Amino acid sequence: MLVKLRIGVIKLLLLPYFLLSAIYWFMVKLIIKVGAKRGVHAISVGGSVEGRWKIRTVYREDMVIRTILLCVDLRNKSCLDLACNVGIWSFKLGQFGIRRALGLDLTQGNILRANVLKRVYNFPHYDFKVRDILRFLHDENEDPFDIILLLSILYHLPEETDWALFFQKLYEINEYCLIIDTRWFDNDEYWFDKTSSQAVIAVEGEILKKWRPTRNEVFTYLKESGYELVIEANPAVFLSDQQEAYGDGNPYTLDNAADYITDNRSIVIAYKKKSAVPDIGKRLSVKYV
Repeated sequence: MLVKLRIGVIKLLLLPYFLLSAIYWFMVKLIIKVGAKRGVHAISVGGSVEGRWKIRTVYREDMVIRTILLCVDLRNKSCLDLACNVGIWSFKLGQFGIRRALGLDLTQGNILRANVLKRVYNFPHYDFKVRDILRFLHDENEDPFDIILLLSILYHLPEETDWALFFQKLYEINEYCLIIDTRWFDNDEYWFDKTSSQAVIAVEGEILKKWRPTRNEVFTYLKESGYELVIEANPAVFLSDQQEAYGDGNPYTLDNAADYITDNRSIVIAYKKKSAVPDIGKRLSVKYV
């Protein structure tokens, strides 16, 4: 009788734990399920990807991560992930040594998912906040970061941004390197979608043109801000089947990596010091800008 009573008391004491655990995992599954409808950034427990961008995601993750690993020492580094979405790149790079990360995004839902996933993936020193990245850089932040990520964001920012000041602010808080993944608009034929949401953005009631960055513009801003060495790498060299990855060649589709293959998109890494550049050798074809 006494044993049964003790078992009953233990079960009663454990009830809140099991209840909270059930609620927690229900929320995780719900967030992932809702997020999966959004495509590439809808990562789930175990690292799988669902949704419309699954094909492109498989290509991009492999290419981008391999390129970064060859060009950047991630061990014990801090990271600022600007326009982090749900933190996919922070989590991926965290597997290779990023010890502390701050991710910023304007969408509340993205930040909610990111802060849930950091617990799922066990990254206690990661934090994600709702912030305007321009306001954060100019008015709010005073902390340095070893690595800054600008992945898939430059061509979504307003064209009228003071880019010289923007890159100068990045340089001032950047201790090691800046990593950029962006589309390039050097070739006007590539930019055929000039009127849709791909080309304009609503900001405080106004409809503004998004920036269409060219290589010359970005490389000039990086050098003038103070970075000692800038390299450009096309991660498409890691594609095992470029013909399949090319798909129909539409640069705005969600189903291929054609923009990388046609060299209308690449990765740029700006090092604060030349001495920070690892020995890349012949493993990756890079251009020293």
